Parts: sequence; structure tokens; C-alpha cells
Amino acid sequence: MKKYLLIIVVFLACNIHAPGQHFGPAKEDSIRYIGLRNKLPVTQGKEKVDLLNAISEMSVMLGAGWDTALMHRKSDTVKYYASQALELATKIGYNDGVAMALINLNQHSFVDSMPPAPIRDRDVRQKNILNAIKLAEQTSNYEILGKAYDALGTVAPANEDDKSFLDRFTKSESYYQKAKDTEALSNTYTWITAWYADKGNYEKAIEYGEKSLEFLKNENIKLVNWHQFLVQEALWQMADLYSNIGDYESSMSYFKQANQYGLKNNTGWLMNGAIAGLFCEMHQYDSAMVYWKLWRKEPGYEAMAGGAKASGYSILAEIYIVNKKYDSALQIAEDNIERIKPYNNFWGIGSEWFRIARIYNEKGEYNRALEYLNKAFELSDKYAPSKNEMIKRYQVLSSVYHSLGNNDSAYKYLLKYVTIKDSIENKQLLLRLYKQKLDANTQQAKAQLSLLNIDNALKSEQLNRESMQKRFLLILLLALTLAAIFIYRSISFERRNERLRLENELTVQRLESENKHIALQRQSTELEMQALRSQMNPHFIFNSLSSINHFILRNESKTASNYLTRFSRLIRMVLINSQKSLITLNDELEMLRIYLDMERLRFKNSFDYFIMFKNEIDIETVFVPPLMLQPFCENALWHGLMHKEGHGNLTIDLSMSNNVLECVISDDGIGREKAAELKSTSTAKEKSLGLQITTQRLHLLNQTANMQTIFSIEDVLDEHKNICGTKVILQIGHKELKKELV
Repeated sequence: MKKYLLIIVVFLACNIHAPGQHFGPAKEDSIRYIGLRNKLPVTQGKEKVDLLNAISEMSVMLGAGWDTALMHRKSDTVKYYASQALELATKIGYNDGVAMALINLNQHSFVDSMPPAPIRDRDVRQKNILNAIKLAEQTSNYEILGKAYDALGTVAPANEDDKSFLDRFTKSESYYQKAKDTEALSNTYTWITAWYADKGNYEKAIEYGEKSLEFLKNENIKLVNWHQFLVQEALWQMADLYSNIGDYESSMSYFKQANQYGLKNNTGWLMNGAIAGLFCEMHQYDSAMVYWKLWRKEPGYEAMAGGAKASGYSILAEIYIVNKKYDSALQIAEDNIERIKPYNNFWGIGSEWFRIARIYNEKGEYNRALEYLNKAFELSDKYAPSKNEMIKRYQVLSSVYHSLGNNDSAYKYLLKYVTIKDSIENKQLLLRLYKQKLDANTQQAKAQLSLLNIDNALKSEQLNRESMQKRFLLILLLALTLAAIFIYRSISFERRNERLRLENELTVQRLESENKHIALQRQSTELEMQALRSQMNPHFIFNSLSSINHFILRNESKTASNYLTRFSRLIRMVLINSQKSLITLNDELEMLRIYLDMERLRFKNSFDYFIMFKNEIDIETVFVPPLMLQPFCENALWHGLMHKEGHGNLTIDLSMSNNVLECVISDDGIGREKAAELKSTSTAKEKSLGLQITTQRLHLLNQTANMQTIFSIEDVLDEHKNICGTKVILQIGHKELKKELV
């Protein structure tokens, strides 16, 4: 359980002010803190005890931060106010005040025992918290009980068993629910998420992570900056979960959400280091280097603790290893060990020793590599390495023994590597299936809710219609009554009014008949459009399944798995958008990117694609028919780039001019003429079904919405007038699209 003690330390430190950072006392928090202190001289009794405890509790949140020495000095403020609260509460017999003061004093002792100071007074602190629980139980103060069970984590023994951990957090969760303290509840869910993730129970981890995010989105902020930290921490946890199961796209999405949240709310906690580390996992080292430089330029860099800096420089070491700059990587690893030694962080030291072993293995110094591997394994009894860590270590250890000629030991550790690797891959596969099932259930629930809303809307419309009919009958009755009263005055006047009324009714009936006819025509056209969209989906699914079958037949299971992951995501987006006549350009481009990534996997990265914007386009407000660009890109790949010798390029240029969206799709393939020649000699001479359906869709769009959507196909010529590719120019009238959406 040492890992969880470290988590709580980081949990407290991350919310505290550091020079150059905003992640500390937000303006609203500081104003509230000063206001509480100003009330002290004019309060007495229980009110004063509660005020002293509140100031003490806020002093924990508004303390020092990355500067550990400053944290120890600030803990004296916590002790000062908590001790006064304890003395006064004991004097007047205020049990809740005594309990809260004991909890706050534990926070002081906990901060005071943080590295580099040793952990001490564990038994005394634990006794104080248990006394606080006993007092809070007498008054059924659920909020204090929840905080007390949370505080037990700071005095939990290093070897705390799983049952004790879960029992403590289960009680904390139960009391926070009774107290309706959703902010504290989301805090508890965040650490339960971390615990389940460390144990490899990703299903439970995702369940609690999503609970935490759900509560945080609906919470009324109490301590503004603390709430902001919880939001970013929950997003970070979800990103880490999806990284563990190999879903890097989802992981990157959560990291970027957390990063954007930090920028928007000016918290000072950015995710550049985490994003750089994820790019390293994805083997995209150029991108990792870009974000590492952003991390290095963050305002709070100089104030970071040694452990935080060591984590960031580990990413640079990995980049150096890939680029064979072994001496530079070795220097970083040695410096990192010195950075984290004062914190007794055995996990960090073990990781750096393993990194040094890998460097010596790459350099061919196998005895030195074995020496550091053994040192890394010796620390395993002080902390529990994750399976992902162990699989890497066994792989390197097997390689080192093989290089030293000790094939028996190499085979032994290779078996351990294969066993853990198979276990992880099986768990990852099960989790992907679980996530897909969860997504499907979510979509089903949304669909049911949508149907319920539609049913309610229809009922409401029916009630309004009936109400209108009643009002109409009342008005008609009133008109007849008035007519009867004045009928004696002028029979001719009444007849003239009756004739006009009949004429008006006939006119209304005629207009209603014409409107029904127009509505039926529109409905017929829309059904025809839906039929064409329905043809696109099986056409695209057929091609994708063919690709998956291709990988399976070639026994490329990992590539097939990656392809299937993207395919499932793309199918979900296609299903969601298939019933929509128009979707945002952002959604269209997202589907196009997934499709192109799938084709790059199939063609073994034999081509690159680029999506560029020539001028400013708000892709969230521009609407296009779904799957409009994909058939043109598919045509370029299959008839142009697939037959090209060497690496190919596909470019999609987007620009907006006079409310017309222009999409230029160009490739440097073999051109239309050679493609036609190849097609004429090929045994498979089917027509391009996707392009044919798209042409029909555009024709219908031009008829129904007056969109003036056109496309043309041209040859791309080089400087010698030779054909060097194909270009498709697609123009969509943007103004009419917005009207159609409305």
C-alpha cells in the first residue's frame, strides 16, 4: 500500500500554490479564507469552533505545494487553528467540533511527516482518527464520518490488505452519499479508480472513473481550485486507464480534455508531460519531443519537486534511447535517481535502474545491464510493480541472458514474459469488448430516451391541438350568439358575412391540401436520400470486412486487432450519423481520418494523407451530408495510389469562399488513364459503387435543397505536362446547407 500513501501525498500537494503557478489559492478561495478569519473576533461557542476548523481545513488546501519545505511551514497554521478548535470544543462539550479538530490535526501531522522527514506518530494519529469516528457516530454527522474514514488512509500501514482498503473507502462513500457531499464523493471515486486500475480491474476502474466525472460536472463549487483539480485528476485517471488497455486514441482524447480544461480555467496544471509520455508509448517520438518542450516551458517548471522533474526527464531519456544517444540518456537516468532519492520513491528508483539496464543492453554491455536489472528486481519487495512494468523487465532480462549465452535463464524469463503478455492481452481484449458493450448500452439508453421525448412531444402536440379546437369552438359559439343577437338588424349583413366565412374556409382547405401535397413530395425525396445513405453503409462495411479478413488470413493478429478497434469506432459513428441528413464538418472529417488510418494499416503505411485548411473554417458550424468525402478518397486510394510504385500522398484541402465550401482531394497516383488501362485488363470490372451512389446523392440534394453542390475530376500534370495524379474538386453551397439544417 505504499503506492497509495504516495498518491495521497501527491493528492494534497497538487492542490497547493507554487511560485509561477496558478494551481493554489484561486481568487474566490482566498477571499473566502480571509473572510473566515475576519469573523473570528465576533464569534463564540460552537460557531467559533466550526469557524476555527474551517480555517484549519482550508489552510491544508491553500498551503505551499511543490515546495516541500514551505509545506512544512504552512502545516503550523493548520495545527494552530485546529488546536484552538480542539481546546474550545472540549471545554464546551461540542463533540462534532472535537472530531473535526482531531481530523485536521492528523492532516498537520501527515504533512509534517512527509519526505524528507520520516513517518512518525502513526499509532497516535490513528487513535485520534478512531476517536473522531466514535464522536461523529454519536451525533450521526455523516460528513465528518466520511472525512474520518478518508483520513485513515494517511495512517494505513504500508502492507494494508485489499479488504481493509475497500472497507474504508466503501464506508467513506456511504457517508458522503448520506451527507449529499458530491464533491467529496467524487474525490473518493477518483482514488477508488486509481486502486482498481493498479489491481488490473479495469472494468471497475472505468465504472468509478465515469462516476467521478459525472458528479464533478454537476457539482456546485465550494473550493473553486480544489474542484478544478478534481476535474483534471478524474480526466487524467481515465486517460491512464485507456492507455493501459492500448486504446491510445481515447487516452489522448482525455489528456487533451484535461489540458484544455487547465488552459480555460487557468489552473496552471497542464498535461504536456503526460501527452509526451503517451506519444512515446505510441512510438511517435517527434510528437513526444514537441510536447516535452512545451512541458519544459511551463511557468511552474522551476518550482516543481524533484519527482515531478524526474518524470518529465524520463520522457526525454526514452527519446534519446530511440535515437541511440545512449550517453545522454544514461546521464538523465542518473540525475533522476538523485532527484527522487530524498522522497524514498522506490518505484521511481527502480524504474531508473531498469532504464539504465536497457541502455547498457542496447550498448552491448550485457554484464552491466544484468547488474542494474538485478538491482531493479531487488526493489520489488518494497513496492509492487505493475504487470506492464514486469513484462518489459522480463523481456529485457531474457534478451540479456541470451546475449550472455545463458539460454536456460533466457528461456525461463521468456516464458514469464509470454505468460504475462498473454494475460495482459486477454484482459485488454475483454475490456475492449466490455467497453463496446457499455457504449452500445449507452447508445441504446439514449435511443430509448429519444423515443420517450418524441412520444411526449406528440402527446403535448395532441393536447395543444385539442385545446385549440376547444378555443375555436368557443369563439365560433360566441360568434353565432352575437349573430343571433344582431340578426334582426340586418339579414343582408348576416348573409354577406356567411358568404365570406365560407369563402375563407374553402381557401384554408385548398391551402391545406396544397401543403399536404408538398409535404408528401418532400417525404418521398427524403426517403430516397435515406435509401442511398443506407446503400453507402453496407458498401463501406463490405470493404472494411474484406480488409480485416485480409489481415486474419495473413496471420497479422495485432494489426487486425488495431484495425478492428478503429473499425468498431467508425461503425459506431456511421450508425449514429446514418439517420441524419446533415452532420458537422468536424464529424465528417473524424470519420474520414479513421477510415484513412484503417487503409494505411492495410497498405502497410504505403501512403500519407494530409487534411489542410486554406482559410479559417469553423468546422463545428459547417454542415455536410454524411460520408460525402469518403468515396472520393476511396477512389483515389484504390484506383490511383494502390497501383503506384513507392510512397503515395493524399491531400484534402478545405476552403470557404462566398458561403461555398470547396474540398479539393488530390493524389499523386497513376492517373485516370493508366487506371482505366489496368481496369480494362483486370478480371474484376465492377463499377465504383461508392462514387455512383454519391453522384445520385448529390443530384437529389441539388433538387431538394437548391444546394448547387457539384464536383469535377481533373488530371494533375507535372512541369512536363505528364499526368502525375488525379484531383477531385467538390463544391457545396454552405448558405443553403444552414437553411436546410434549420
